[in-house]
Amino acid sequence: MHECGGECERPERARLEAATAMSPEPGARAAEANGELIRLERVSRVYRMGDSEVRALDDVSLTMRRGEFVALMGPSGSGKSTLLNVVGCLDSPTSGAYLFEGEPVQGLSDDRLAAIRQSRIGFIFQSYHLVPRMTAARNVELPMLLAGVEPGERRERVRAALEDVGIARRARHRPDEMSGGERQRVAIARAMVMRPHLLLADEPTGNLDSRTGDEIVALLERLNAGGLTILLVTHDPRVAAHSGRRVRMRDGRVQDDAAGEARGSASVAPGAAAGSVG
Repeated sequence: MHECGGECERPERARLEAATAMSPEPGARAAEANGELIRLERVSRVYRMGDSEVRALDDVSLTMRRGEFVALMGPSGSGKSTLLNVVGCLDSPTSGAYLFEGEPVQGLSDDRLAAIRQSRIGFIFQSYHLVPRMTAARNVELPMLLAGVEPGERRERVRAALEDVGIARRARHRPDEMSGGERQRVAIARAMVMRPHLLLADEPTGNLDSRTGDEIVALLERLNAGGLTILLVTHDPRVAAHSGRRVRMRDGRVQDDAAGEARGSASVAPGAAAGSVG
């Protein structure tokens, strides 16, 4: 045993365990072959409040393929945020099945779910969720610190990520020294630094003026053109118009699923738009 008492071996062992945990299963290989990234099959999410229950999701079936840019729309309470949480492995369906890259998500351990979120899914939010006391560079670096990425690689990825979103000149500034648009660019860089397969964006332009919002949407379009799959929640039809596909929800169900004119076609699992809608 080394003098470190085994402590120095733990980061490497954790990386090896994570690599083993992420090895592809047959379902994942099949999903890779047909380009499917996410599949929800008759998913419901029920919350119980005393003697009553709220069906936040009600028999939702939906698929997304790699490279799609999907806008998720609907009034408040329609189930958009719940669906985003399920897709992001932050919440679990009460019934039905959710497969991410061909792997069934239900029943996975907390560690496994955390590994999926850390390495495969990026998140951006309306309120940015940056750490106030950290500079832009440190905020972007944070996911890699948690993942045990080596310092040299962290520095290079931070530099590249900030350059990619056009905010490198503000690397040493804290969030309170930046505009809303600059903060959102930092948040996007942080979401992208782990090279996710899927980006989930929850009202990313909600706190921005129209011009700045347009700039952020243009940045998301550029990331999508580079192959990134994006699922974006928005109330703004102008923002949704930039997506290749618009999914409208009401009362926890998919009301409509339509491809945009400029991009790829919709991919809807059987029964996705079936049933009555409120």
